[in-house]
Amino acid sequence: MATAGFATKADAASYAKVTSNSLLKTDATTRNVAPNGTNALYTKAGTLKGAKLVATKTTMANLAKSKSSKNYFRAYQVAKTNRGSVYYKIVSFDGKYRGWIYGGKSTTAFGGGIASANTTKTATTPTTTTGYTIKNVKSNTIWNNPVYTQYKASKINMSAYKSTDTFTVSAAETKTREGSLYYKVTDDQTPSITGWIYAKGLAQDTNSVTVNYVDIATTKSVGTLNLPFSTYASSATAASTNLTSGTAFTAILKGIPTGYVANDTDNNSSASFANLTDAAAAKSGSTVNFYVKSSSTATDKTQSISFNLRYASDKQTPITNATIQAALSTVGKEAQYQIATGTSITNTQVLNILKAANADSFTFTGKDNNQYVATYSSFDADPAGTGANVQLQVNAYYTVTAVK
Repeated sequence: MATAGFATKADAASYAKVTSNSLLKTDATTRNVAPNGTNALYTKAGTLKGAKLVATKTTMANLAKSKSSKNYFRAYQVAKTNRGSVYYKIVSFDGKYRGWIYGGKSTTAFGGGIASANTTKTATTPTTTTGYTIKNVKSNTIWNNPVYTQYKASKINMSAYKSTDTFTVSAAETKTREGSLYYKVTDDQTPSITGWIYAKGLAQDTNSVTVNYVDIATTKSVGTLNLPFSTYASSATAASTNLTSGTAFTAILKGIPTGYVANDTDNNSSASFANLTDAAAAKSGSTVNFYVKSSSTATDKTQSISFNLRYASDKQTPITNATIQAALSTVGKEAQYQIATGTSITNTQVLNILKAANADSFTFTGKDNNQYVATYSSFDADPAGTGANVQLQVNAYYTVTAVK
């Protein structure tokens, strides 16, 4: 009896005891690990009494050599024993294996039977990043992460997706083990649909044009919309298409980012294009700017700004140059130069318009049929009126010198 009692005490003394046990709280994506086959996986730390085998060293070695991302693991708990050994609780990305594995001596760095794993590698985005469609959403849908590159990677909600939706690519990654390429995409029509998709699951129209929505107040882009010619032009191989009317223009209005409205309501808002001529014959591969304003702080803008060109010396005598007047008439209607109604135009704003029309300095023929150079010097204008369709008139004054 004494011998049996002694054996039991010796056996009990051979087991380790846990001195700390806690959940890991660092960013989950930094806790992806891969086994190396030097240690088995147990139901508890392998040196604890009652630990049972979950996966042998051979199995863990096979998982280490696997070419499938589903055989990576996520570490989520750590324990330390009275012998100074550290064990991590891990689960495979496919959920098949879960248990404790020897992790070295540190509770902040993986060692022993596991090592940190980079499940993806940064790849090069395609030269053309717009105009993509999904070939078959049932075969290749969008995930919150490339499939099996994170624990519990999941499909995103595609309930608002339409088969005609186009996508823009913003990033690219390859899965480290499989080498398969994934693109991060955003639905141009429904920006809430964004995530990762297998690159071969995408198709791209040969010809398309990109609409860039620009906040008129900040001049910064707030979103883009790609319009494939197969849907919005006379044919998929057309050289250009008209964006100012029809289904293309309807799509542009529907694609205005949430929180914004068209900047200019003239001509059913087609005046919101930065350049109406370019928009009417938008070429494949081009980008067309469309001005928008915040719907929460929307401010009425002038519809056009016209100019009277006069001598600075008497401020009454007109200066005549048909080419300059025509250019000013066009530029003065562009959305980017309009000012808030009820405000006064500034010298900088006037000068920006003049420069855009090449009217800050120009030559003209005087009444005496001699050539003169007119150089802008100053202006005056009443404050812009209030309400809709406000037209602002500016008197621009020039110093005039004879051409020698």
